[in-house]
Amino acid sequence: MPERYLFDRFEVRPAERLLLIDGVAAPLGARAFDLLLCLLSHRDRVVPREEVLGIVWPGLVVEENNLSVQVSTLRKLLGPRSIATASGRGYRFTLNVEVIGTPGAGDRSLSAPTSTATAPSTIAVLPFAVLSDDPQLHFLADGLAEDVIALLARVPGFQMISRASSFAFRGLDATVRDIAQQLGVRFVVEGSVRLLSDGLRVSTHLSDAASGHVLWSGRFDSRRDTAIDLQEDIARGIISELEPELTRAEIARIRRQRTGNQDVWSHYHQAIGSIAMHGWGSEAMAEARSRLRQSVTVDPGFGLGHAHYALLTALSRNIALLPDSTELVNDALSAADRAIGLDDGSSEVLGYAGCALCDLGQHERGVDILHRALDIDPSNAQAHVALGASLAMTQKFDEGIEKMRYGMRISPRDRRLGFWGWALGVFLFRADRLDEALIEARASSRRDPRFHHARVLEAATLDRLGSTREASVALALARQANPDLTLREIAWTHGRRVSERMGPLWEGL
Repeated sequence: MPERYLFDRFEVRPAERLLLIDGVAAPLGARAFDLLLCLLSHRDRVVPREEVLGIVWPGLVVEENNLSVQVSTLRKLLGPRSIATASGRGYRFTLNVEVIGTPGAGDRSLSAPTSTATAPSTIAVLPFAVLSDDPQLHFLADGLAEDVIALLARVPGFQMISRASSFAFRGLDATVRDIAQQLGVRFVVEGSVRLLSDGLRVSTHLSDAASGHVLWSGRFDSRRDTAIDLQEDIARGIISELEPELTRAEIARIRRQRTGNQDVWSHYHQAIGSIAMHGWGSEAMAEARSRLRQSVTVDPGFGLGHAHYALLTALSRNIALLPDSTELVNDALSAADRAIGLDDGSSEVLGYAGCALCDLGQHERGVDILHRALDIDPSNAQAHVALGASLAMTQKFDEGIEKMRYGMRISPRDRRLGFWGWALGVFLFRADRLDEALIEARASSRRDPRFHHARVLEAATLDRLGSTREASVALALARQANPDLTLREIAWTHGRRVSERMGPLWEGL
């Protein structure tokens, strides 16, 4: 890989994933940088759109407008004549380029990580074994593996090995460790499909590449006559189980590293892990925000880090974990704006940033960003929940509540279900659907017993239902979970009227 590319006023350092303009680092999202490297490496020809999509979004099915967005981003930075469009074919880099270092090495495999400081963990999904001679099952098995690759490619912090590479090992007598070593991956996903008397069973497991140890295994049964039609549903079921385990395995690996070795994705995964393992309390949220700040310090162009930081800052303010201040709001708004500017072709980035904007009072703009996130990836559960919450905030309770429930339904193992369920319960409470609100409050407490706001909502709902004694018990549990809880905080998070009604119960505890 070349050490540097020089052209006009610009310098690109691939190993550092850095773009300099007149010697000053310029913010550039991960997708846009990958696109720039692709065009620079193949500057001697027109690069077909299909080839670009395969390099910049490996293993992921995306709309071509995502590519157009990233091309537009580069033209704004480099000038309108920097990238030429070959109508109906693809793109070509047109500026005169000087290559410093070893030319051509990076041209062979741009899909490989370009820097250990920024590269996400790699995963290979091997072809699913078929324990039958039925040709239909072979078709289903390959389709499932392809769907799992496409869905895993959307999980932030992980990079997929292409189907062509992982399927090359079909039928070969090789161990998981041997395959992982040849592909250069950290995790391997395997699966099998077998017939049952009245249906079929899909089994999957996740292995650590270095040791070959199985980290997780799952099993999914389906009627055979509907399995082909339900191929995508089966794949999503696998992902809903696999993604949390994959993230947990990555966090465990990161925690075994020395602090000095931690890169942008290490900080990002630990931000996720702090909340997943410690709940939505003040210490966990503070650690998560700190980790995200570190991630964007390592890579200022890391749009996902900026977006997630904006959202957690907005949420911390809204659930009274941080004091409300103009400075705090401006900090979160700035992070959301920067994230959108860096990577507006990422559904995850837009989902987090759009939710943050809604929570910070920029409702109309936030809703527009959330719609864009769902246009890119209709399966983005977080964006569905955030959009539903934004609708409910404007008194569109029925539509918003249904949207939130849909988002929760398509991600049944999501680490955020405790928080989402509480938010859903609050809107049900405001819509005077008290029985449903109580169900969601209690479900939220089961999912995350440390989340005291769910107990507050349970107490408020029971009080409205006339169950004063049970309400007192729930409020006592909320205070036990958070000894620093105050009536003022309840007024901020659940409304002044709820706080006033909690007052007599509070005094009786």
